[in-house]
Amino acid sequence: MIRKHSFKLALLLSLATSSMAFGAITPETPLANTDIGNQAYVSYFTEANQQKFLQSNIVITRVNSIYNFSLTPDRTTTITKGGTALFSHTLTNIGNSVDSYDLSHDYGSRPNVRIIVDRNNNGIVDAGETAITPDETGKHLVSNINPGERINILVSVPTLAGETGTEINSKLHAESKGKTELPKLSVNERILFQTGGNAIVYKALNKASGSSENDTEITVYLKIANDDPTASNIAKDFSLTDTLDTKFKYVAGSAKWKNYNGIDTVLSDADDNESDSQNNQPLKFKAEKEGEKDKLTFELPNGVPGNSPLSSSNGYLEFRVVVPANTPIGTIPNEANYKFTPTGETTSIPRTSNRVNYEVLKYVRATFTGHHIPVGQAGETLRFVNKFVNTANASERFALTLADQFFPAGTTFRMTIESKEGNNTVERPVMDTNGDGDIDTGLVAPGEPNSINVILYATLPINMANPGSDFKIVKVAKSIYNPNYSVRANDTVGTVKVSTVDITNNYSIAENPDNAPGLGLGPERNPVTQNNANPGEISNFVLHINNTSQYIEEQYNLEVSTRPDFSDMTLPAGIVVKFKQGGGAEVTKTAKIAPNSSQRIDAEVTISPTATAAVIPLYFRATSAVTGARDIKYDSLSINPIRSVQIIPNLKGETYAGGNIVYTHKVRNNGNVIEGNGIASSVTLSTTESLAQWRTELFLDVNKNGIFEIGIDQPFVDFATIGGLKAGEEVTVFARVFAPLGAPTGVKNITTITPNVTQGTYSTAPTVTSAVDETTVLAEKLSITKYQRLNTSDPWKTGVQNANPGEIIHYRITVRNTGTDDARVIQLKDTVPFYTRIIYDADSVPSPRYEVKKADGTIISSGDITSKPANGGMGELSVNVDVLPPGHTIDMYFAVKINGITHTN
Repeated sequence: MIRKHSFKLALLLSLATSSMAFGAITPETPLANTDIGNQAYVSYFTEANQQKFLQSNIVITRVNSIYNFSLTPDRTTTITKGGTALFSHTLTNIGNSVDSYDLSHDYGSRPNVRIIVDRNNNGIVDAGETAITPDETGKHLVSNINPGERINILVSVPTLAGETGTEINSKLHAESKGKTELPKLSVNERILFQTGGNAIVYKALNKASGSSENDTEITVYLKIANDDPTASNIAKDFSLTDTLDTKFKYVAGSAKWKNYNGIDTVLSDADDNESDSQNNQPLKFKAEKEGEKDKLTFELPNGVPGNSPLSSSNGYLEFRVVVPANTPIGTIPNEANYKFTPTGETTSIPRTSNRVNYEVLKYVRATFTGHHIPVGQAGETLRFVNKFVNTANASERFALTLADQFFPAGTTFRMTIESKEGNNTVERPVMDTNGDGDIDTGLVAPGEPNSINVILYATLPINMANPGSDFKIVKVAKSIYNPNYSVRANDTVGTVKVSTVDITNNYSIAENPDNAPGLGLGPERNPVTQNNANPGEISNFVLHINNTSQYIEEQYNLEVSTRPDFSDMTLPAGIVVKFKQGGGAEVTKTAKIAPNSSQRIDAEVTISPTATAAVIPLYFRATSAVTGARDIKYDSLSINPIRSVQIIPNLKGETYAGGNIVYTHKVRNNGNVIEGNGIASSVTLSTTESLAQWRTELFLDVNKNGIFEIGIDQPFVDFATIGGLKAGEEVTVFARVFAPLGAPTGVKNITTITPNVTQGTYSTAPTVTSAVDETTVLAEKLSITKYQRLNTSDPWKTGVQNANPGEIIHYRITVRNTGTDDARVIQLKDTVPFYTRIIYDADSVPSPRYEVKKADGTIISSGDITSKPANGGMGELSVNVDVLPPGHTIDMYFAVKINGITHTN
């Protein structure tokens, strides 16, 4: 195929991107003013076998500003006299702060020497790349180079056709503006002169960087020139070899040659002789494998004609390569080796082209797998396992949040991370590992072998009724590197089942499976059984509590109300119901009833001699305290045809300083008239505290489920807002008592809750009783404090310290049993902070270790920490102690080294 090109070389080479090439700074490189820090945590079991978790304080090391730079390499170039020498150098900011640099040279008064920033890193001057204007002292300013950033500097030196001597020598100098005390750096430049033809090969790419999220195709250009102005001075026997980096994959059949008359020839990859399609000039091109690399060979047996300067648009080899998807971040270098023989000589001259670098940039991509559980049961803790895989080309951490929480009200959630640590799979609480205030995955390396599981524990409430189906919660993992990228995992439950119970009269379901009175879930529309009784008598209802669940053994709380919804658990004045099992023993709950079995319970109703005539509905309820299964059966008591407000019970509890505790109380009207409706009388609740700075908030159990639910249960003091309390009516009120921060351990506060009842329109004053809540401040059984220092001779501190990249931070984490009894199964953990690597057995730093001490400081056990990352790695350290008596401490010691600036060569 022959195709004519009209564009110039300068245009061809300007296809490269215009952004500067960067050094290989990783996400772990700490820039100036970066804060390094994280938290340790400890888990333990109390004597009551309750597991608890505590997190330490965060210690911060702030990274200082460090200025440093490099200038490389020395360069030698060979040209024909009268040509322009071009040198390519690399200036790298290897500090951690932005810096600017003054550049200068030693060419003196030689005219038209230019210093240029090579913005696409291809080693030649492209369209749009202009020289830096020097100041009056001859210095050329390069401004605002980022930490780790690497730029190419071109020095263009014109020569004269009549130059004397065989070579020209000079230097390029660079000086830091950010820290003028740094020494000036210099590189050598040497110009040699060639006669009889001088072959030059310059390489360029059509793009200088890109991510490897997908396969990326790049066009490679090799300009083959001869800067000798005499056409007969041929660079004879020209041959070129380009051995590609393994990350560059040659695209078969993509090579073509544009000859010196501007005509294209498509080249075959076979090892054969070819010819220029216009003038029949012989050519040779071959594409082959050399191990894992692609090797390209190109020959011009007749050589490169003179007067073929770089400025010509003709004479170049072009081919395409692919950077495969998922190639790790870093630099892919590329240069070609070539040789030729000048006219009049017999010895070939080997040379190397300029090097062009392609930067593989970081991208973010991950998969997050949802988990479906077909069936769950009330009270069950569901474990959703969501596999998270970093499918990008660099390590990354993702912030974790929960969204779209369509789960039964009262469900509680807890999240952990499960990952491989060595040969073990470890599950730990999800934490904030980079100090930004959000919990996250930690740094996850790319690839399936480095996957982690994000575990969500969802504990369903035990007292659900008709919970429904198709519940969903979404876990969102958002990239910290690119907050616009996130992945979601849907955790779903198909159906949540509840246990069932059925109350029947006189016969169990087993005895009368078809017609047992009250068969089926109630309450019924009409009373199943109605007993008639005189005041002062006892009336008995025979109940059979049938466990109609198929798999779960249940025990049921027994309750009675005059309302089908049990919104009022207070029976009318003078009416007392006692539940009795066989033998006449009074109970409030059944024994444990096996699936598909039952127990007889007698509901004994005692009627006061002063009771007034009325038909009293009696709703009997059996409720499982574990699963929430319940049934209500409707009976009634017909009897023939006084004022009191009471709040019960008195309660005791414990909380921590700065914490709170919720007490559940019943406010009951024990009379036979309405109270607190704002007309007949008013009833309000007030609280008093025995200690200053304590406070109590009162809430109404709005949904009457007996469970305090923030956002559902409302602040409450005045019964007029709910229409008052009818005779025998009661409501549930929650008292949320707050202990102030700093409250001393063991102190007791007395909260008194009093119903304030007015006489209203009634002729008699009411009887009122108050409730008292006694709250004791607990001592945390364990305390955990994290310390740091830079040198082993420094004192340990918890405040901010400053350090330089490359310095070592020593950590000590102290766990102390401040309680009065043993803590058991203690696990102390910490992680290597972001921007650092663990260090030991080097720089005189010992292996991570621990010590267990008595209260007087006597060491009773110690040793190396065996659960730790490899030297120079990241990860978690863990110490396990079976028992920690009161006053004893555990100290964990380890050291990390702050990462230095890294960059490509």
